[in-house]
Amino acid sequence: AAGLEKIYDTARELTRSMDEIVWAVSPRHDTLESLATYLEKFAHDWLGTAGIRCRLDLPLQFPEWHLSSETRHNVFLAFKEALHNAVKHSGASEVLIRLAVKEKSFELAVEDNGRGFAVGEKAKKVSATQGRVASGNGLENMWRRLTHIGGSCEIQSAPGAGTQVIFSVHSMLRR
Repeated sequence: AAGLEKIYDTARELTRSMDEIVWAVSPRHDTLESLATYLEKFAHDWLGTAGIRCRLDLPLQFPEWHLSSETRHNVFLAFKEALHNAVKHSGASEVLIRLAVKEKSFELAVEDNGRGFAVGEKAKKVSATQGRVASGNGLENMWRRLTHIGGSCEIQSAPGAGTQVIFSVHSMLRR
């Protein structure tokens, strides 16, 4: 029975990975609205499975911005890492996903009400490596993905105060 469960889990993960790849490369999903819809569905599924409440703060209407598949894919993978960290490390009962549209950019935030951590040491490590990625370092991977597409990643946290990861995307937008 344990072997069958492992096969089921592997098949489910492969199916999810294929869905992510198909979505990332499909030109019909190249809008900011499509990205927001995909992130919303993924967050509800991921957090729901973990028993964490998912709250959303999304615009009612989106500008007609087109995003390259590379931008969408990198934003999604960084977002997925932020959710993974919230589930695995935060002890949070709730995560807020916030997307704000600016004049020529957008900001995507993942905020949890978990235990938080002292950002200083991890932030120093990320900036000291200047883009060199250490295996398994999620904070560094998020930073690398966002800088690769001309964006930025900011992490705000403190022990006992939860964590906020903010992705800003201000280039690679096409009208």
